Amino acid sequence: MNLNITIAIIIFFFSLYCIVFHKKNLIVTLIFIEIGFLSVNLILIFLSFGYGDIKSQIIIIYILTLTAIETAFGLALFILFYKKFNSLEAEDFYKLKY
Repeated sequence: MNLNITIAIIIFFFSLYCIVFHKKNLIVTLIFIEIGFLSVNLILIFLSFGYGDIKSQIIIIYILTLTAIETAFGLALFILFYKKFNSLEAEDFYKLKY
């Protein structure tokens, strides 16, 4: 049980590291955000099974729903951005100011 939580924490910090230092491509950044959310859900799942709490599992379903909505919204924005600028580089977002 303790090893599972440790692995989930390592996955979370890896995704956080990749979000902060690999900002070049927006889709890759979105993927690492999703990996971070999923690792938090893994921690909640392991803790809920450890304590036998059903309320945590309901919260997990709510978080998964919100991440699915966030992913769909982000991908829709990326499609619109790609149609306008023909690029998904994070540096091109500065073009939206003008």
